[in-house]
Amino acid sequence: MPQSAAPSLPNGIEIFSAGTRRADDGTLHTITEADLVDVVNNHDPALHEAPLTVGHPEHDKPAYGWVQSMSVEGGKLKMNARDVEPQFAEMVRGKRFKKRSAAFYHPQDPSNPTPGKWYLRHVAFLGAQPPAVKGLKDIPSFSETAPAVCFSEALTQEQPEMTIEEQLAAARAEAEAERKKAADADKARLEAVNAQKTAEGQVAQFAEQARTTQRLGFVAFAESLVNAEGGPRLKPADKDMAVAAMEILATAKPVEFSEGDTVKKVSPLEWFKSVLAGGQPVVQFGEFASRSKDPGADAAAPGSAKGKSDAEIDKAAKAYAAQHKVAYAEAVRAVTFTD
Repeated sequence: MPQSAAPSLPNGIEIFSAGTRRADDGTLHTITEADLVDVVNNHDPALHEAPLTVGHPEHDKPAYGWVQSMSVEGGKLKMNARDVEPQFAEMVRGKRFKKRSAAFYHPQDPSNPTPGKWYLRHVAFLGAQPPAVKGLKDIPSFSETAPAVCFSEALTQEQPEMTIEEQLAAARAEAEAERKKAADADKARLEAVNAQKTAEGQVAQFAEQARTTQRLGFVAFAESLVNAEGGPRLKPADKDMAVAAMEILATAKPVEFSEGDTVKKVSPLEWFKSVLAGGQPVVQFGEFASRSKDPGADAAAPGSAKGKSDAEIDKAAKAYAAQHKVAYAEAVRAVTFTD
């Protein structure tokens, strides 16, 4: 009878699944399906041949077989083995090692054969010791054809992976936290915009009130000149123009000029107001009607303005005011009207 072949392991044994796992040092690592594809493509026995071990030995030995090839399907990493120790294969057949857990070289590990990429270090078969990641299918019977099974992997045996329910709950909590964070940020932005609008509205209101108060002050000043004692210093018809001029000059910067060794600053508005207030009373020096009741009285009679220049009338009025101790306006009337 022909001698039966030595027992070996079936192909397509699942050893790892893509996802986030906690390492034995407590750190979390995420290995994606793309990373697993790199693991398959980068596997080179000439660089490092991943052994089959019992548990996770520190130096990856003793080896009871070797990983011949790998593939990725649906985010799962599968392996085909070679040169499996017959006694080890018998133990696996006897269900002594139902679970698997893969160990990888970290991309930044100085001893990594492919720096910057995850690289399979060994595949551990676990017995009574619980696997790092639960949920791997048992290795099928040797009489069965190995199906495209799902497999999982982790970097630690002490920390079990979260259940599907726990992962969903964590994802929902994270999504709710992000939603609340975004809502709080939107609320803060809206409150800031409203506060800015309120502040801008208050500033505009205060500015308008200040402009109104300022204009009322200019109007009052102009009216005081129109109604000045001793005669108007501003024509009523010029009042609005004077107010408008003062509003414009109120925004002008002070003018600097030298006076001897001193540099002075003068506000254009205050200078304009002082000029208006310090001027002589405004008098219409044209032709005035006579006070004579007789319509035929001579307009050129003594005291009449007829035939006199403005300068002559002004001179006569000043002399009259000085002599009779009266206001300039009254003196003008006295020297331009007959009795």
